[in-house]
Amino acid sequence: MIKLKFRGQLELSEKDVLRFYPDLQSFLKEIKSKGWGYTFTDIVGEAEVELDVEKLDFKLNYYPPRIDEFKEEGRYTLEADIGKKPPAVLRVLSVTGFRMEISSKHSWRAVGIDPQKKVITYIEDVLHSFVISKRERPRKLSEAREIYEIVKFLITEKGYRLKDEYVIEKYKQLVDLFEKPYKFTLSVELTVKNEEKVPGWDELIDQLSKFFYERGLLMKLKRKRREFLFGKKPIP
Repeated sequence: MIKLKFRGQLELSEKDVLRFYPDLQSFLKEIKSKGWGYTFTDIVGEAEVELDVEKLDFKLNYYPPRIDEFKEEGRYTLEADIGKKPPAVLRVLSVTGFRMEISSKHSWRAVGIDPQKKVITYIEDVLHSFVISKRERPRKLSEAREIYEIVKFLITEKGYRLKDEYVIEKYKQLVDLFEKPYKFTLSVELTVKNEEKVPGWDELIDQLSKFFYERGLLMKLKRKRREFLFGKKPIP
């Protein structure tokens, strides 16, 4: 028998996660009661495996090089079904972090969340990712409505906050669509007074977005050419 310990990213069952976070069960029941689904992702922890290598059936896998990465050689991996009974025993020792994806009837990864921090990390963009035909629009609007209801539940009933400017902007799109709020445009001219204190462009926009969000405002940066900002720093 050999004993191995794994620390870091793990793929575990819901039961294994809930063993360390039993208080999460009531939240999961609420999600199910609303007709939504969920999956656990990005699980971090520690597990221990005992293996009797002479009795286990191993499978050798080969993965050819990916074309987009321009690699000349592939890689090999060993695979074995271990389960929780001899000749292999798995023990989950700890789960220190995880995230979840909540799905609706028409969107299988509608909203991403970090339940420990009560943060919405991702909102699916179903209306602006691709060109939508008139025939597809009613279905996409229905899907967007489902996503909006999930986000609304998390924010208003569960006290979740939005992670960054990108999530805030996706939320703004949903609010504009289904709540028809009052909107206005604000133009700002900035003067560099102290270059040492000036943050990078992404950091500045993220800070501004959170500043307005905390004051009941949702910000969207109007960009004439989105690609112009990528990889560039228009401020010192």
